[in-house]
Amino acid sequence: MSFSRTLVGTIALLNTVLIQGTEAAFPKRGLCSNDDIPITQFGGVANNGRSSQVNWQYNWDSTTNQKQPWSEYVPMLWGLQDYHTGHWNDRASYWLSQGGSGHLLGFNEPDIPSQASLSVAQAVAGYRKYMKPFIGRASIGTPAVTNGGYDWLSQFLNQCTDCGIDFIAAHWYNDQSLFDDFKNWVNKLCTLGKGKQVWITEFQAYGTIDQQSAFLKKAIPFLDNNSCVFRYAYFGAADPSKIFLQNNVGPALSPLGVQYAFTPYGQAQKRDEIAEGNRTAVEWTA
Repeated sequence: MSFSRTLVGTIALLNTVLIQGTEAAFPKRGLCSNDDIPITQFGGVANNGRSSQVNWQYNWDSTTNQKQPWSEYVPMLWGLQDYHTGHWNDRASYWLSQGGSGHLLGFNEPDIPSQASLSVAQAVAGYRKYMKPFIGRASIGTPAVTNGGYDWLSQFLNQCTDCGIDFIAAHWYNDQSLFDDFKNWVNKLCTLGKGKQVWITEFQAYGTIDQQSAFLKKAIPFLDNNSCVFRYAYFGAADPSKIFLQNNVGPALSPLGVQYAFTPYGQAQKRDEIAEGNRTAVEWTA
């Protein structure tokens, strides 16, 4: 790893600590959210004095009008369509130089037809054209594959050795009863990365709200205490799943949203076990 890229990562990490204060050394929680979703109450300090653990955000795009003062916005090059690539260089450069960003995300689920839908060869060529220019200016992630995309990701890493990849990005969606499958997937990615950081940029356990709460009670300490995992984002503040928002509207957080944002680093708590976690509204102080 070059000195310049190490410096970028160090600055981003220091920003993370400064944003969140001293409750936890390296908070990992983030938000994947569309720009029409109110996310202002995921950060800051709750009226019980507990600090949020959410300190980064992305929106499947390369710019946002929802940048929060308590988070790092991470631009993404979603795919290779002109409306994604046409503004990529200018927007990514802006966020890296003026917006406080230190990381870049790549293609969204290229391994399936309904999303970025790219062959490994297309993705490698895209990275060489659009991501390599940012080597030394940002930490660069792999395309974010589904939990069925291991072979695709493995081939990409083998073929894009000159692309300056710093971390592995991937998703996981499955039934709430399959927590062991989730753990195995994360650990498999850690092994594949051979020392690279892992970001789980989308995951969700299908089930009732209470079942998802129970899943997060296990997932949060597992991810927080896994030294390989650098960041993660549960799918609960984006279309069509806005379960982190009160009445699926917000801006107040639902009890599940409070659980996700305000469970202390590395701890295991359900939504009804957090002080004030069952309130119908939560007020924050910046």
